[in-house]
Amino acid sequence: MRLLKTPTFDNLNLNDRVYLYLRDQIVQNQLKPGSRIDYDELMADLGVSRTPLRDALNRLKHDNLIEVRPRSGTFVSTPSKKDIEDIYDVRKPLEAAAVQLAAPHIPKDRYEWLLEEARQVETELENGNIEPFFLSDRNLHRTLISYSHNNRLISIMDSLELQIKRFGIMMTTNLDRPFRAVELHKKIITAMFHAEIDKARSLMEQHIEEVKRDILSDYA
Repeated sequence: MRLLKTPTFDNLNLNDRVYLYLRDQIVQNQLKPGSRIDYDELMADLGVSRTPLRDALNRLKHDNLIEVRPRSGTFVSTPSKKDIEDIYDVRKPLEAAAVQLAAPHIPKDRYEWLLEEARQVETELENGNIEPFFLSDRNLHRTLISYSHNNRLISIMDSLELQIKRFGIMMTTNLDRPFRAVELHKKIITAMFHAEIDKARSLMEQHIEEVKRDILSDYA
Protein backbone atom coordinates (compact mmCIF):
# COMPACT_ATOMS: atom_id res chain seq x y z
CA MET A 1 0.00 0.00 0.00
CA ARG A 2 1.72 3.16 -1.24
CA LEU A 3 0.43 6.69 -0.75
CA LEU A 4 -0.10 8.73 -3.91
CA LYS A 5 2.15 11.48 -2.62
CA THR A 6 4.30 12.15 0.40
CA PRO A 7 2.75 14.84 2.62
CA THR A 8 4.77 17.32 4.61
CA PHE A 9 3.91 17.81 8.28
CA ASP A 10 5.20 20.21 10.88
CA ASN A 11 5.19 19.47 14.59
CA LEU A 12 2.02 21.45 15.32
CA ASN A 13 -0.85 19.06 16.08
CA LEU A 14 1.05 16.27 14.37
CA ASN A 15 -1.33 13.57 15.61
CA ASP A 16 -4.29 15.43 14.12
CA ARG A 17 -2.50 16.01 10.83
CA VAL A 18 -1.63 12.34 10.41
CA TYR A 19 -5.19 11.32 11.33
CA LEU A 20 -6.84 13.80 8.95
CA TYR A 21 -4.53 12.89 6.08
CA LEU A 22 -5.13 9.13 6.42
CA ARG A 23 -8.84 9.67 7.00
CA ASP A 24 -9.13 11.63 3.77
CA GLN A 25 -7.12 9.03 1.86
CA ILE A 26 -9.61 6.35 2.98
CA VAL A 27 -12.78 8.43 2.53
CA GLN A 28 -11.67 9.55 -0.95
CA ASN A 29 -11.01 5.92 -1.87
CA GLN A 30 -7.28 6.45 -2.41
CA LEU A 31 -6.58 3.78 0.20
CA LYS A 32 -8.82 1.01 -1.09
CA PRO A 33 -11.16 -1.13 1.03
CA GLY A 34 -9.40 -4.27 2.16
CA SER A 35 -5.87 -2.94 1.64
CA ARG A 36 -3.40 -3.87 4.35
CA ILE A 37 -1.86 -1.13 6.47
CA ASP A 38 1.89 -1.46 6.88
CA TYR A 39 3.08 0.55 9.89
CA ASP A 40 6.71 0.74 8.80
CA GLU A 41 5.78 1.76 5.27
CA LEU A 42 3.45 4.51 6.51
CA MET A 43 6.02 5.79 8.98
CA ALA A 44 8.55 6.08 6.16
CA ASP A 45 6.07 7.65 3.71
CA LEU A 46 4.77 10.20 6.22
CA GLY A 47 8.08 10.84 7.95
CA VAL A 48 6.59 10.32 11.43
CA SER A 49 7.27 8.10 14.41
CA ARG A 50 5.08 5.24 15.59
CA THR A 51 3.29 7.26 18.31
CA PRO A 52 1.33 9.71 16.09
CA LEU A 53 0.64 6.95 13.60
CA ARG A 54 -0.72 4.65 16.31
CA ASP A 55 -2.89 7.47 17.65
CA ALA A 56 -4.26 8.18 14.15
CA LEU A 57 -5.03 4.51 13.49
CA ASN A 58 -6.84 4.19 16.84
CA ARG A 59 -9.06 7.12 15.84
CA LEU A 60 -9.65 5.62 12.40
CA LYS A 61 -10.68 2.37 14.05
CA HIS A 62 -13.19 4.32 16.16
CA ASP A 63 -14.52 5.85 12.91
CA ASN A 64 -14.99 2.31 11.51
CA LEU A 65 -12.60 3.16 8.68
CA ILE A 66 -10.04 0.50 9.60
CA GLU A 67 -10.27 -2.89 11.24
CA VAL A 68 -7.79 -5.06 13.14
CA ARG A 69 -7.92 -8.75 12.28
CA PRO A 70 -6.37 -11.07 14.88
CA ARG A 71 -3.13 -12.67 13.64
CA SER A 72 -3.58 -10.98 10.26
CA GLY A 73 -2.95 -7.27 10.69
CA THR A 74 -4.68 -3.92 10.19
CA PHE A 75 -6.75 -3.24 7.07
CA VAL A 76 -8.86 -0.51 5.54
CA SER A 77 -12.42 -1.56 6.36
CA THR A 78 -14.66 -2.95 3.66
CA PRO A 79 -18.28 -1.87 4.16
CA SER A 80 -20.76 -4.72 4.30
CA LYS A 81 -24.19 -4.75 2.69
CA LYS A 82 -25.67 -4.43 6.18
CA ASP A 83 -23.46 -1.38 6.92
CA ILE A 84 -24.77 0.37 3.82
CA GLU A 85 -28.40 -0.51 4.55
CA ASP A 86 -28.11 0.61 8.18
CA ILE A 87 -26.55 3.99 7.32
CA TYR A 88 -29.08 4.87 4.63
CA ASP A 89 -32.11 3.52 6.50
CA VAL A 90 -31.19 5.90 9.33
CA ARG A 91 -30.24 8.75 7.03
CA LYS A 92 -33.49 8.83 5.03
CA PRO A 93 -35.95 9.82 7.79
CA LEU A 94 -33.42 12.17 9.40
CA GLU A 95 -32.82 14.14 6.22
CA ALA A 96 -36.53 14.18 5.42
CA ALA A 97 -37.07 15.70 8.86
CA ALA A 98 -34.26 18.20 8.19
CA VAL A 99 -36.09 19.35 5.05
CA GLN A 100 -39.22 20.15 7.04
CA LEU A 101 -37.39 21.79 9.94
CA ALA A 102 -35.00 23.82 7.80
CA ALA A 103 -37.39 25.15 5.16
CA PRO A 104 -38.75 28.14 7.15
CA HIS A 105 -35.28 29.23 8.27
CA ILE A 106 -33.31 29.26 5.01
CA PRO A 107 -33.06 32.79 3.54
CA LYS A 108 -34.30 33.38 0.00
CA ASP A 109 -30.83 34.28 -1.27
CA ARG A 110 -29.47 31.02 0.17
CA TYR A 111 -32.03 29.02 -1.82
CA GLU A 112 -31.03 30.94 -4.94
CA TRP A 113 -27.35 30.30 -4.27
CA LEU A 114 -27.93 26.56 -3.77
CA LEU A 115 -29.89 26.36 -7.00
CA GLU A 116 -27.22 28.24 -8.94
CA GLU A 117 -24.53 25.98 -7.49
CA ALA A 118 -26.47 22.93 -8.69
CA ARG A 119 -26.66 24.40 -12.20
CA GLN A 120 -22.93 25.06 -12.21
CA VAL A 121 -22.27 21.49 -11.11
CA GLU A 122 -24.28 20.21 -14.09
CA THR A 123 -22.02 22.21 -16.40
CA GLU A 124 -18.93 20.78 -14.70
CA LEU A 125 -20.30 17.24 -15.04
CA GLU A 126 -20.94 17.82 -18.74
CA ASN A 127 -17.24 18.66 -19.01
CA GLY A 128 -16.32 15.45 -17.16
CA ASN A 129 -15.34 17.19 -13.91
CA ILE A 130 -16.87 15.34 -10.98
CA GLU A 131 -15.14 16.99 -8.00
CA PRO A 132 -17.54 19.99 -7.77
CA PHE A 133 -20.41 17.49 -7.44
CA PHE A 134 -18.99 16.09 -4.20
CA LEU A 135 -18.57 19.57 -2.74
CA SER A 136 -22.03 20.70 -3.82
CA ASP A 137 -23.69 17.51 -2.58
CA ARG A 138 -22.24 17.78 0.91
CA ASN A 139 -22.89 21.53 0.98
CA LEU A 140 -26.59 21.06 0.26
CA HIS A 141 -27.08 18.34 2.84
CA ARG A 142 -25.04 20.15 5.49
CA THR A 143 -27.03 23.34 4.84
CA LEU A 144 -30.36 21.59 5.40
CA ILE A 145 -29.10 19.86 8.53
CA SER A 146 -27.63 23.07 9.94
CA TYR A 147 -30.78 25.12 9.29
CA SER A 148 -32.90 22.46 11.01
CA HIS A 149 -31.75 24.07 14.29
CA ASN A 150 -32.19 20.66 15.91
CA ASN A 151 -29.07 19.83 17.91
CA ARG A 152 -29.87 16.13 18.24
CA LEU A 153 -30.39 15.72 14.51
CA ILE A 154 -27.20 17.67 13.80
CA SER A 155 -25.21 15.51 16.22
CA ILE A 156 -26.48 12.24 14.75
CA MET A 157 -25.81 13.34 11.20
CA ASP A 158 -22.30 14.51 12.16
CA SER A 159 -21.60 10.98 13.43
CA LEU A 160 -22.63 9.56 10.02
CA GLU A 161 -20.78 12.16 7.94
CA LEU A 162 -17.60 10.20 7.21
CA GLN A 163 -19.40 7.06 6.10
CA ILE A 164 -21.87 9.02 3.97
CA LYS A 165 -19.05 10.89 2.24
CA ARG A 166 -17.11 7.66 1.68
CA PHE A 167 -20.10 5.82 0.25
CA GLY A 168 -20.91 8.80 -1.96
CA ILE A 169 -17.46 8.75 -3.54
CA MET A 170 -17.60 4.98 -3.97
CA MET A 171 -20.97 5.42 -5.71
CA THR A 172 -19.74 7.55 -8.58
CA THR A 173 -18.53 4.82 -10.91
CA ASN A 174 -20.18 6.69 -13.78
CA LEU A 175 -21.50 10.21 -14.37
CA ASP A 176 -25.14 9.18 -14.78
CA ARG A 177 -25.62 8.97 -11.01
CA PRO A 178 -24.32 12.46 -10.18
CA PHE A 179 -26.51 13.90 -12.95
CA ARG A 180 -29.56 12.20 -11.43
CA ALA A 181 -28.60 13.38 -7.95
CA VAL A 182 -28.19 17.00 -9.06
CA GLU A 183 -31.56 16.92 -10.81
CA LEU A 184 -33.18 15.82 -7.55
CA HIS A 185 -31.21 18.45 -5.63
CA LYS A 186 -32.74 21.14 -7.84
CA LYS A 187 -36.24 19.77 -7.34
CA ILE A 188 -35.78 19.60 -3.55
CA ILE A 189 -34.47 23.16 -3.36
CA THR A 190 -37.29 24.47 -5.57
CA ALA A 191 -40.00 22.68 -3.58
CA MET A 192 -38.59 24.01 -0.30
CA PHE A 193 -38.40 27.53 -1.71
CA HIS A 194 -42.09 27.37 -2.62
CA ALA A 195 -42.97 25.90 0.80
CA GLU A 196 -44.08 22.61 -0.78
CA ILE A 197 -42.80 20.71 2.22
CA ASP A 198 -44.51 17.35 1.66
CA LYS A 199 -43.19 17.30 -1.90
CA ALA A 200 -39.68 18.25 -0.74
CA ARG A 201 -39.70 15.53 1.93
CA SER A 202 -40.81 12.94 -0.62
CA LEU A 203 -38.11 14.03 -3.06
CA MET A 204 -35.45 13.80 -0.34
CA GLU A 205 -36.58 10.30 0.57
CA GLN A 206 -36.46 9.35 -3.12
CA HIS A 207 -32.97 10.83 -3.39
CA ILE A 208 -31.56 8.93 -0.40
CA GLU A 209 -33.23 5.71 -1.53
CA GLU A 210 -31.69 6.03 -5.00
CA VAL A 211 -28.23 6.58 -3.54
CA LYS A 212 -28.66 3.53 -1.31
CA ARG A 213 -29.83 1.43 -4.28
CA ASP A 214 -26.87 2.52 -6.42
CA ILE A 215 -24.32 1.73 -3.72
CA LEU A 216 -25.87 -1.67 -3.02
CA SER A 217 -25.86 -2.37 -6.75
CA ASP A 218 -22.13 -1.70 -6.88
CA TYR A 219 -21.59 -3.78 -3.77
CA ALA A 220 -23.40 -6.72 -5.34
